[in-house]
Amino acid sequence: MLLLLILAYITNNITHGLTLPLDTRSDAPSSRLDEKYLDDRSVWSIVWSCVTTIFACSWVAVRPNVPSAEDGEARILGRRLVMMGYMLLAPELVIVWAAHQHFSAKEIAAEYKC
Repeated sequence: MLLLLILAYITNNITHGLTLPLDTRSDAPSSRLDEKYLDDRSVWSIVWSCVTTIFACSWVAVRPNVPSAEDGEARILGRRLVMMGYMLLAPELVIVWAAHQHFSAKEIAAEYKC
């Protein structure tokens, strides 16, 4: 995963922060930014950094169930991608799902007195 993020950063070489002018004196003629400072970051750069951050956060936050012995790598990856999609589209449903699993686990523990 880290290699994927490094590759995404390297391929997108326009992710520089907005450069501000160094002259911040109060007696400066104006405090507006020059045009050359606004050319450092494009809309695509901002959108790309937002999408990359959201993807990385949701990928790390997804904690799927322990897979069965019959599940292959593709099925495990697909299940994780589906859960990540749910997290991106409706995060409150992921919280409801986690609460449902928590209460179900409590019932099973009470049944077997663990």
